[in-house]
Amino acid sequence: MKKPMIITAICITALSLIAISDSGKPVRAGTGKKKIYYFYAEYCEACKRAQDHFKKPANIGDGSPWVFDDLTFTSYRLVDENNKIVKKNINRLISMCESIKKRTGKSEFVYYNRETYEYYNKKGIPHYKKQGRYVKRDAPFPTPVFIIGDRVILGFNLNLITNAVSLQR
Repeated sequence: MKKPMIITAICITALSLIAISDSGKPVRAGTGKKKIYYFYAEYCEACKRAQDHFKKPANIGDGSPWVFDDLTFTSYRLVDENNKIVKKNINRLISMCESIKKRTGKSEFVYYNRETYEYYNKKGIPHYKKQGRYVKRDAPFPTPVFIIGDRVILGFNLNLITNAVSLQR
C-alpha cells in the first residue's frame, strides 16, 4: 500500500515542477531555495530539451544562476560550440563529485536510467561504472549532468531530477 502513495507523491512533485502558465513563465517564481548545478554540452539534444524545460535564459554565462519554480540553477558548459572540452568546468564537475564522495563516504551516488552507479575519475574525465549480474557499464559521464544535493543525475530524466529535488534539504 505504500508504493502508490510514493508514486503519487512523485507524480504530484513532477507536476508542480513542470507547471507553466500560459505566458510560458514559471507559475511560482520563487526565491530559488534549492540549488541545482547543471553541466551541459552546446550541441547536446538532451541538454537542449532540459534547457527548454527549465527555461534557461539564452545567453547566460558559465556560473550564472537563474530561477525556475523555486529552484536555482547554475549552469556550466562542458563542451563549447566548437566541440572542445571546457577543462575548467570539467575540473569543477570533478571537484563537486569528489566533494560528494568525501562528504558521504560513498562513491555510488551517480544515477542514470533507474540505476545507481559508482563515480570515479579517469585521466581527468568523470566516469561512472557498475558491474553486476545484469548490468555492466564503465563510461564517461554523458550530458546533461545535474548535481542536486548529494546526487549526480546523468541525462535528462525528469523523474530522477524530481526525486533528487524532493530529497534535497
